[in-house]
Amino acid sequence: MLEQIAYAAQIVGVVAVVATLIYLAIQVRQGTALLRSESRQAQLSNDQNGVYKFVEHPDLGRIFSQTETPSFEEKTRLIFWMIGQMRAREFEWLQYKSGAMDKEAWESYRGVIYFVLGTERARNLWAQCRSYFNVGFVQMVSDMMEGVPPTDYWDDLAKIE
Repeated sequence: MLEQIAYAAQIVGVVAVVATLIYLAIQVRQGTALLRSESRQAQLSNDQNGVYKFVEHPDLGRIFSQTETPSFEEKTRLIFWMIGQMRAREFEWLQYKSGAMDKEAWESYRGVIYFVLGTERARNLWAQCRSYFNVGFVQMVSDMMEGVPPTDYWDDLAKIE
């Protein structure tokens, strides 16, 4: 009789352990989903802030593409806007590398780098400030921009009637 009670206790113990493991797995999955959601919200906020800077300062696009050399103040505005945008991309890249962001989401955010570094002036400014960023991120940007010609985005925008 005592032996049967011991077996029953073992079975109950195994069931309790399995139930606990299932519960913990569900909690981890929910925590991961919450982390990804919060990460995407932060990324969306970063992107919107960058867009709003262009709304507040529409001359940034002109300064990026104009043939005349910008003033020191204009270059300062450009480089700090660029640092903000590239810092947001670096954050997203770090989220991707840590598994908090999936590949598809990362690739959609990564595409903004082509826009930010679309002109020769932007690339020169990036060369000036890239030492402030994660070395792996800088290498990734270098690899993705290799052989990519400058865009005519700003000129094309100016031509729209």
